Amino acid sequence: MYAETDFFLALLKEGDWLKRNAERIYEKHKDEIWTSTHTLMELILLAYRDGKDPLEMVEGASNLVEVREPKIGVNGYLSACYVMKKYGVTPFDALHAIYCDGDEIISSDKKYDEIGLKRVKLEERV
Repeated sequence: MYAETDFFLALLKEGDWLKRNAERIYEKHKDEIWTSTHTLMELILLAYRDGKDPLEMVEGASNLVEVREPKIGVNGYLSACYVMKKYGVTPFDALHAIYCDGDEIISSDKKYDEIGLKRVKLEERV
């Protein structure tokens, strides 16, 4: 089960509206959840943008779940470009869609439904 960035933001940010749902999902599936180094990069960029401590975000995420570095090669990046173009998603979301490699993805972003991925709906109570 692949966790994308908003799962970690929900867990790590104070007062996030999705925090309780994220905590429930984590408690129920913590042994199955993984993420990618791509998520860590996005957390660094968001922390920088928001004036937060990037070290706190990356350590927080990497202490919760296994972090993998999927090898997608040039074809994976080309596939991400196709996903961006066809579904109008951001580069980060397109890469998450490729990196999850068919695993369920934990997210509140409904675009993953349009792409055809199985999504654990972060916005719905578990």
